[in-house]
Amino acid sequence: MINSLPLDLLIRIKNAYLAGREATYVPLSQTNRRLLLLLKKHQLISDFTTDSNHPRQFLVELLYRDLQPALTQVSIYSKPGRRIYQKVASLPWGKTQNSLIIVSTSSGLLSQRQAKKAHLGGEIIAELY
Repeated sequence: MINSLPLDLLIRIKNAYLAGREATYVPLSQTNRRLLLLLKKHQLISDFTTDSNHPRQFLVELLYRDLQPALTQVSIYSKPGRRIYQKVASLPWGKTQNSLIIVSTSSGLLSQRQAKKAHLGGEIIAELY
């Protein structure tokens, strides 16, 4: 049973990168679509589509740069049993300059930088780098 769709999606993508795959399947949902759009915008995946052979799943095409995966680490902050919320002034910075911190706000899933610009706090989901 999946407790958190965004966390499941991130772990599936990370494991596919570690296995050296070119693509992977993730469950179809609006939350996952928004998260995949955010990952595509930050160039952590190549693209995602729906597949007629798997109607309830997205096919996520992974991105490699010089044979190195675009995503190597996922740090989970909020879990189903422990939610972490932060105000806009307390949003964390990433471990590297290219880190992507995903924040669930009242305006949807945003990166930490987008949330700061919009002056929105929210639940800190994960950090990707």
